[in-house]
Amino acid sequence: MTALADRLSARTLELVDIPSVSRSEAVIREHILTLVPSGLVAEYAGDEAFFFVPARRRDVPLVVLAGHYDTVPAQSNLPGALRNGAVHGLGASDMKGGLAVALELVRDLAEGPPRPYDVGLVLFGREELPGEYNPLPALFEGSSAIHDTALAIVLEPTDGRIQAGCLGNVIARLVFGGTSGHSARPWLADSAIERAVAALPSFLELEPRVAVVDGLEFKEVISVTRFDSGIADNVIPGEATVTLNLRYPPDRTPKEAEAYLRSLTPAGALLVISSNAAPARVVTGSVLVRSLSAAGDLQIEPKQAWTNVADFTGNGIDAVNFGPGHTAYAHRQDERVEIAALVHAYETLDRFLRGAIVEDAA
Repeated sequence: MTALADRLSARTLELVDIPSVSRSEAVIREHILTLVPSGLVAEYAGDEAFFFVPARRRDVPLVVLAGHYDTVPAQSNLPGALRNGAVHGLGASDMKGGLAVALELVRDLAEGPPRPYDVGLVLFGREELPGEYNPLPALFEGSSAIHDTALAIVLEPTDGRIQAGCLGNVIARLVFGGTSGHSARPWLADSAIERAVAALPSFLELEPRVAVVDGLEFKEVISVTRFDSGIADNVIPGEATVTLNLRYPPDRTPKEAEAYLRSLTPAGALLVISSNAAPARVVTGSVLVRSLSAAGDLQIEPKQAWTNVADFTGNGIDAVNFGPGHTAYAHRQDERVEIAALVHAYETLDRFLRGAIVEDAA
């Protein structure tokens, strides 16, 4: 391996081996903060979100690299290992590899000559938790400098491609009511389970809706993710709750997404919206995004999921997803990231931040 490959794989493995399950990020948070070069100043330091910026130069665009340091729970995949050209272990793909690339790059930039961009860094936790725990809204409210960002690059796993936009994410519950009764005399009850089961085909049989936004094809889908009912084995339940997850493209607003779900709600059922994370604006036409694409000959695809690019675009900041991780291995027991993908992401970002190809991309 090259020296760069050795360095990136070692840093990724180092981060993988620090447990950082959401809500238990203290150790990795403190470790990562020690890796931020001294030339970057903490313009914002919150509970689980940090924004570091260099001394700003007048009329120089600010590019921000962003990533989360928490992971889902372990699946017997710690400690990590270097094996067969990849870093294996919890969070390797989502997104310790992306963090390693961002940290090593800003450390190298701090020691090198000035670039055409000022480069900032956003680090945050609690990404793998429901939206109510998202620490980024507080960052956008508490930081003035973040709103000067010309482009944010969120290093989520994208298989080494640019993924623009993202889906909105509604979690909703359908509550079906009935009349409870003894299971030995079901004719005296009105089973809420039977009411819910009768309604499920209208959701399970829905075909994905295709939406083309700025030339990118997103798929809108509704999934049934939970079914909760019953209080005892000998009681016909009087209530059943079905959890729905609507993933909707950027052609709908959050209010329109909720109205769509209401239009599908069966008579007699109660729809309760638990959370609704807005989709991200699709950013493909800016000079900076085209320059990033040209820097690595990168394809631009839709993001068929929700990511924190939505936090940036929702605050008027252009943002895209681009990282070394493999989407197919995220959250899996055999999670891994290829060392070649780490090197490719680093070299692409390094080439982009030199700024030499902006005119060619315009």
